[in-house]
Amino acid sequence: MHRGSMLLLDTLVESGDDGTICEWRVDADGYFVESELGVPAYVGVEFMAQCVAVHAGARARITGLGPPLGFLLGARHFKTSISYFEVGELYRATCRELIRDDSGMGSYDCRILHGDRCVADARLAVLLKEQGQELSE
Repeated sequence: MHRGSMLLLDTLVESGDDGTICEWRVDADGYFVESELGVPAYVGVEFMAQCVAVHAGARARITGLGPPLGFLLGARHFKTSISYFEVGELYRATCRELIRDDSGMGSYDCRILHGDRCVADARLAVLLKEQGQELSE
């Protein structure tokens, strides 16, 4: 579970069976911010991975379990049209589950939007392992 300065996303916008949308605003004091430039675009893979983690956690909660352990195995076809996520700007990460098997291996189509414009996209491969603990209300 991400905490402190490594928790990069601010808000869960929506989550459904096959996808999730999260938002964040780049803070000038953020962990990955480079002086006046912002957050390097390659950190977008981590924003996407955290969106997948939120999606997996939301699905687990519906079934009464705690969040699964998640491992990012790789990112394929990462493309970005920007060099930095700019300080003060609002971005939206989306993930759409393409496939997930019984072993926990999954593939997700992920995007980062700035307004209506897609500024980064990739396909993430992940491994999710259920922890098996039930949540109490």
